[in-house]
Amino acid sequence: MYKIVTHPGTAHKDDFLSVSVLLATFGHAEIFRREATAEDLNDPDTYVVDVGQQLAPGRHNFDHHQDSSLPCAFHLVMQHLGHHDAAMLMFAWYPHMSMMDVSGPYRTAEHLGVDSSILFASSSPIDGYILSTFASLESLNDLNPLYDLMKAIGENLIALIDQKLERLERLKVEAKVVEVKHLKAVTSDINNSPKLAMELYLRFLDDDKIVMSIIPSNRGEGWELLRLGNHTIVDFRAIEKDPEIRFVHGSGFLAKTRKRLPLEEVVKLACMSIKEP
Repeated sequence: MYKIVTHPGTAHKDDFLSVSVLLATFGHAEIFRREATAEDLNDPDTYVVDVGQQLAPGRHNFDHHQDSSLPCAFHLVMQHLGHHDAAMLMFAWYPHMSMMDVSGPYRTAEHLGVDSSILFASSSPIDGYILSTFASLESLNDLNPLYDLMKAIGENLIALIDQKLERLERLKVEAKVVEVKHLKAVTSDINNSPKLAMELYLRFLDDDKIVMSIIPSNRGEGWELLRLGNHTIVDFRAIEKDPEIRFVHGSGFLAKTRKRLPLEEVVKLACMSIKEP
């Protein structure tokens, strides 16, 4: 059986996600939160992650603290497993997670061009609870519910890479770009996880005139019309009294139709939502 050793004390996304993808890869392993021993570092069946002061993938040692030029341990593990390059393309959070771990929130905020308070304000109580639960343990096995959660997170992350890549290729074939007045909307009638990889497709299109998406609603049988980015010229409150509209968000960025109208009809509604210059 494989063992995974990571550091004791405060847990971070770096060590948590490293352990999660390793669990997903192995299917079963024992996890220990302690300092790594020489025996751990020399045992190829023991994966030493984010501790140990060594990067030696051949012996399955993945620490970055000894070299400031290295990315976080999670990136090192993902490189070893062959998922890193795809993750860089698929997940907007992936490169910045490493910067947060290696350089801290202030350098990361500077790189992103935002105030550091934004990063602190966006921290999640869900993250905090799960990481603090992991931090409270000295060891973890499949008798603990957290083990199954971590394994599921790792499995989902790895599977999502392939799912998003597959969906991106499907969008390139099936999605359409339609005119809404002097601007554009991207439309897709894919029902299963309709938003999956849409951000990647928009990046592929690289068209500043696309200001909204029209996709199947994931709540109800109609369409979802969604403002993209900060294009406040789109305001769906303009159509909230239309009998075909079931819901409009109070701030006007989102609307849902009652049923799946023909595309030309929902495009007319979209055009009515474009404010005149």
